[in-house]
Amino acid sequence: MKKFFIFFYIILHLSTYVYAQSDIYLSLVATNACKKLSIIIGDFTAIDKNENTIKTINILRDIIKSDLIHSRYFNVTEKKDISVNSFKEKLLSYEYEKTSVFIIADIAHDINNNLIINIKILDITGKVIWECKYIRELTDYRYMCHEASDEIIKILTGEIGIARSKIAFVSNSTGFKEIYVVDYDGYNLRRLTKDNKINILPRWSPDGRCIIYTSYLHNNPDLFVLDIVKNRRLIVSKYQGLNVAGSFSPDGKKILLTLSKGNYPNLYLINTSGEIIRRITNNFCIDTSPSFSPNGQEIVFISDRTGYPQLYIMNLEGGNIRRLTTSGFCDSPSWSPCGDKIAFTMKQQKCNNYDLYIYDLPTAKILKLTNNQKNNENPSFSPDGRFITFYSNRSGKGEIYVISVDGLNTRKLTELSGASYTPSWSPVLMK
Repeated sequence: MKKFFIFFYIILHLSTYVYAQSDIYLSLVATNACKKLSIIIGDFTAIDKNENTIKTINILRDIIKSDLIHSRYFNVTEKKDISVNSFKEKLLSYEYEKTSVFIIADIAHDINNNLIINIKILDITGKVIWECKYIRELTDYRYMCHEASDEIIKILTGEIGIARSKIAFVSNSTGFKEIYVVDYDGYNLRRLTKDNKINILPRWSPDGRCIIYTSYLHNNPDLFVLDIVKNRRLIVSKYQGLNVAGSFSPDGKKILLTLSKGNYPNLYLINTSGEIIRRITNNFCIDTSPSFSPNGQEIVFISDRTGYPQLYIMNLEGGNIRRLTTSGFCDSPSWSPCGDKIAFTMKQQKCNNYDLYIYDLPTAKILKLTNNQKNNENPSFSPDGRFITFYSNRSGKGEIYVISVDGLNTRKLTELSGASYTPSWSPVLMK
């Protein structure tokens, strides 16, 4: 990916001009944000003698347990001897006095071999405070568990769960750069393109039905849209030169992208049919990597107009341009769905590596998320704004990782034989 954009950076040099910033951003901070609920995962019980039921009990429990741990909302432990009948003897004991809730489930298969999970949340007295039954085909067992996990998170915290989201990315495992998609936890890896060409920079639509990406399928970097639901794709933009994906508007009706059209790369706004709505920037410089704000009224992007690539914000008409003060060579900004943060990549002067940073808009403070771990690039926020997926070559090859916005709990997403690049996190996907 860096080689593809290397010409963007050859002409850049240091400058210190700063644009005035006039917008006001508000930050909401929970006073008990650091306090976690204590949850015990109790018995998942087979209520029939179906062989598939018995085989899946531990698998289903482990998926839900993992989802709740990944959320970082809870302290999760597992006690397999916790069931409704055990509450009178055990739940008021010292062992459980700091526990907030217990989660148990009954599992069965119906006559059509559909999987049935009936999940309950119990308080420390054994009272059922929430219960829900899920019925899906056996092949959808992971999605069913993610669905239950998301509802448990919603019930207990009031926040959305992200277990039903996916991450799209590029891998060259086949010898060519193709688009792949995987569940947020690294399972259900699927290859979406089989072109034996270069496909780069996937970006999700707000409804999760489509992915836009740039492809050299016809030997020009054209912009394609892939409808995942209908399994079909179309060329959206095929001007001579760069047609590089930026992002969908929050309503899904417009696309930001970089077009060169034989000149300097500038930002354009098009509709989903590829018609140009307006040219947003018109400069003898490189403007690229646009990302919509959650309200759809502003754009964060990269420009070298002051001599080296920096972060800028402007409105959708191209006005009220201001630079976000940073000290290095910036790239690939991503605006948080919560609206208060921008993740980006920056290489400091006299440093060879790129690191991940977060620019906090309410305070204008910058938080460094990675440090001395080779290159860390292409951040993309989770649907709840609490996590970031990114590319890193810290292991010796390009791979996809997930990190929380406080810089903790980094995990590798999945293992592939080749190198992986440019991840994009989907919205929560419904079936």
